[in-house]
Amino acid sequence: MKRRAYISVYNKSGLADFVQNLVNKFNYEIIASHDTYEYLKKSDVIVTDINECISDGSLLSGDLAIFNERLLAGIVKSGSEEYSPQQLENLAVKTFDMVVVNLPQIKSNDFKNINIDEYIENIDAAGVALLQIAAKNYKNITVITDKIDYYVALNANEFGRLKLASKAMSVISEYNRYLSDKISENTGEKLYKIFNFEKIKNLDCGENSHQSAAIYKNEQMIDYEVLFDKELSYNNIINITEVVNIVSEFYDVNAVAVVKHSEPCGVALGRSLYEAYTKAFDCDPLSCFSGTFGFSKPVDYEIAKHINSMAVEVIVAPDFDEKAIELLQENPEIKLVKLNTELSEYRKLVTEEIIVTPFGTLIQDKNSSELKKDLFEVVTSTKPTVEQIEDAVFAWKIAKYAKTNSVVIARDFKTNAISQGSTNTLQAVEAALNYACDGSKEAVLASDDVISAEDSIYAAAQGRISVIIQPGGSIKDQKIVELCNKYNIAMITTGIKNYRH
Repeated sequence: MKRRAYISVYNKSGLADFVQNLVNKFNYEIIASHDTYEYLKKSDVIVTDINECISDGSLLSGDLAIFNERLLAGIVKSGSEEYSPQQLENLAVKTFDMVVVNLPQIKSNDFKNINIDEYIENIDAAGVALLQIAAKNYKNITVITDKIDYYVALNANEFGRLKLASKAMSVISEYNRYLSDKISENTGEKLYKIFNFEKIKNLDCGENSHQSAAIYKNEQMIDYEVLFDKELSYNNIINITEVVNIVSEFYDVNAVAVVKHSEPCGVALGRSLYEAYTKAFDCDPLSCFSGTFGFSKPVDYEIAKHINSMAVEVIVAPDFDEKAIELLQENPEIKLVKLNTELSEYRKLVTEEIIVTPFGTLIQDKNSSELKKDLFEVVTSTKPTVEQIEDAVFAWKIAKYAKTNSVVIARDFKTNAISQGSTNTLQAVEAALNYACDGSKEAVLASDDVISAEDSIYAAAQGRISVIIQPGGSIKDQKIVELCNKYNIAMITTGIKNYRH
């Protein structure tokens, strides 16, 4: 007796060869949905249109979508008989040995601007129902949802069919998630937040060696490649994310950032990329060892030569020139990550941040704060120069990526000190000034939180800071401004706090 396969696919790549193999080598009878039937007929495959197929009791005659909609409704009437979903499921099990269904990509731009009724019209209720039935009955039915499984599935044992069934259920879940999101958009509220990530691979370990970890695919991911077939660790991925977050703020200029343990330790801009690199390195040379380096422009041989002389975890850049690659390839400790996504597009990819806690899952918008003209205000009688304002904006952007409380001291587009993780702003100010030493002279000081302690201004004056940029909004604002005027320190308030825990 011939085995029977039902096929209904939107992505028809590789389908004709696979079906020819089913027919010629495995003696399958092929039944297909109408559009798949038309495609296979053109490829000279022996196939039957489902609309012409009559199974036991003629239950499968007529339009398959109508059949499945009735199945989902819970009951089908045929003549004087009524068929329960269980009876219909049993019929499907007896009818098909294989179900090949891939669902339409409803998340694509094809459906972006259509109204909700058109959107719902495109829901493949039949495909979802058949996948669910096939997956539930994996012992008797092989279910395929992806062309990469075509030939794996042919010789699958029971455990192999169970893995394919699990994949089918995940596909259904992902499909329903997008349907839910789209329909929720039209109701004005989202009562449920559904995530369905596809595993890319297991990682060697998590943050520590005793923690297991894996990486999963996001809906929107950066296009990148790791050169020399090296593997990124959990900590590598955390660090390259942070360093690219920073350099993407300066995507149109020569920018270099260094991150250690997910915290920035040196950032600079330069007339050349090499100048930016040396300035960033000079901020905290000790922390640069075993750090992660991010570049806004392609890395050349001169930079590679300097980096190759020390311990470095990862270098991430839009590209590397050939001589740089040749040199760095000789270093077994360094991993190179090439960004294929433009840095100008990178910042649009992540829109939400998720933290899972025992008290509930927290979801917030990504911090995409920008300085706004209506909030940006010089509040002192001492006015900053144009160059000082540019340095202030630069330092403010770095403070946004440092851990709260953070203070950044910078001059000439170079961080001279980054203080972060302090429990109060005064402590952060003093720590940054202590590290900067003479580097604080005529520099700018940026704080992610409100400066309300008078001692912070006394410390800044002693360090000969010329400009302070901070959110403002303290009940002590007037006193703070008076002190700044007394010591000829210009102060800019932004109205924006950039807490980062």
